Amino acid sequence: MFTKKFLFVLLFPSLIFAQENRISADFDGDNIPDKLYLDSKIGAVVYELSSQKFKKVASDGIEDVGEIFFDKTKNGFKVKLNQMRAGYAYQFRYEKETGKMRLIGMERYEFGPANKDGSGESSVNLLTNNYIGEWNYFDENKTELVRIPSIKKKMVFPKTYFDTLKNEFSTYIDKDVSYYLAEKKRLYKDKNP
Repeated sequence: MFTKKFLFVLLFPSLIFAQENRISADFDGDNIPDKLYLDSKIGAVVYELSSQKFKKVASDGIEDVGEIFFDKTKNGFKVKLNQMRAGYAYQFRYEKETGKMRLIGMERYEFGPANKDGSGESSVNLLTNNYIGEWNYFDENKTELVRIPSIKKKMVFPKTYFDTLKNEFSTYIDKDVSYYLAEKKRLYKDKNP
């Protein structure tokens, strides 16, 4: 949970593109199926909207490399990246005013090490700026896993689109970890005078 993740373009397409991942659904509301897929030639996730004559719009970069999956959502899609003991997702929704797929949410989960310290999940809704974290920590004195009460905070990000995605996820992780550590410190201190 505490490792800093760096943004980079998908550099290992052989790991990612061995999967057959693509979805076809109406993202832009014109009743014509649009496309979302992995493009092995450019090493990026791409969407094509029928309302834009199926012009390719490629992601600038995706954080880390892992298994990539796509889910359909109402008026958009979710790009999920899973690793061995962690994963995260970006959710995009079509924005009629700009004709682009806007980032509207991010989420992540961690299983933590064998004692599950730092395990849990969190999400941020970028339309309401609401963050919710459901995390655990391992109490060394009691040798047991302790569930931290739900952490609810405001987390504000500038408007971001699929093709302008940069370090938003790293920023989200940094804030998420700081909320977790502050709550863990407070709880651990209260329970262990």
